[in-house]
Amino acid sequence: MKKHLKTVIKIIVSVGLIVYLVTKKIDRNQLISNFKLLDWRFLPLMILTIIIHYVISSFRWKSLLIHQNSHKISRWYLFKLYFVGAFFNNFMPTSIGGDVYKVYRLGKDIDDPFMGFSSVFTERFTGILMLFLIGLLSLSKYLGWGVLVLLIWVICGFIIGFNVLRILSGKFKPLKKLYDALSVYKDHPKVLLFAMITSLLIQFLSISTQYLTFMALGVKLNIFDALMFFPLITLTGFFVPSINSYGVQDYLYDLFFPVGGGIAIAASIIYHMVRMLVSLLGGVFYALSKNS
Repeated sequence: MKKHLKTVIKIIVSVGLIVYLVTKKIDRNQLISNFKLLDWRFLPLMILTIIIHYVISSFRWKSLLIHQNSHKISRWYLFKLYFVGAFFNNFMPTSIGGDVYKVYRLGKDIDDPFMGFSSVFTERFTGILMLFLIGLLSLSKYLGWGVLVLLIWVICGFIIGFNVLRILSGKFKPLKKLYDALSVYKDHPKVLLFAMITSLLIQFLSISTQYLTFMALGVKLNIFDALMFFPLITLTGFFVPSINSYGVQDYLYDLFFPVGGGIAIAASIIYHMVRMLVSLLGGVFYALSKNS
């Protein structure tokens, strides 16, 4: 029942926002004419940035697999899992739905679900942290030293959260396994540093893909706005229930990039379509793994 409720909520959020945009914010004829502005020469470059994104991500994920039995997991296998996760994101609540499958699949492969979770969690966390940092630094244009205060609060929150988990791990056995799995990285600072550096590259690639979408429609965004708002839009998609950010992303594109004539919404739709096109390869990988 709870599972069905989540599905209903994500459908309501996505459909509700899309209906609002179509009926209240844009002219449908204008939106269709915007697609005619698309410079198709940008499409291969957008696809390439997404693929490179997954390649670097697979290297990051592999570096975080320092647990027992993880030596048998190849980068190529993790690369395929990224595509499969992206494919599942098309059908699961929020844009981290595919991580559930990745945790399940990897945990089964190394015969340790907690270790599988810790690597996926740490990988995702470093990515979110770098995404937040990029947006925060861009926000310094408007907030100045206030950005430093926000950054200190985030660091303090992370330290407190980890210590709370440590305390609770002494009382609950499942939390102890999770804490032990995450604590492995404390003794491997080089692994975490590599994860941070690669996460920074990955997030710049993600921002670049979205920036290229606007360029394909003849719009050159302010670079500071792009570095600030694209991370915020992506972070929102992680937590707001929706069908792979449909509706949520479109609404925020229109809110943060008021370039007029429905261009922002057209850019959002094109970005959705390109991501879905690339993710279809994940469906192929999943089908082949089921048949092998």
